[in-house]
Amino acid sequence: MPIEMPKRLVSATGKVSDFVLCENFVFRLASVDGFSHQNFEDGAAVTTVNFKGYTQSISDPEHRLFDFLVSNLNPKPVTEDV
Repeated sequence: MPIEMPKRLVSATGKVSDFVLCENFVFRLASVDGFSHQNFEDGAAVTTVNFKGYTQSISDPEHRLFDFLVSNLNPKPVTEDV
């Protein structure tokens, strides 16, 4: 069954952790350095998340992960200074 919205994980002690589960991808929101989304002509879509030291690409055709990251991290638009 697909995830309707991102959920925080509950540890074995019953406390809510700082891990997030979205699109079968578990991560710490505080560790995200950047992210982007790319749509392909065949209908596939990928959200790429940059962390401290590594990058992960996640299949995200319905933009759930990307929308979650945008709503929680409030990125600023990129401006080009020429």
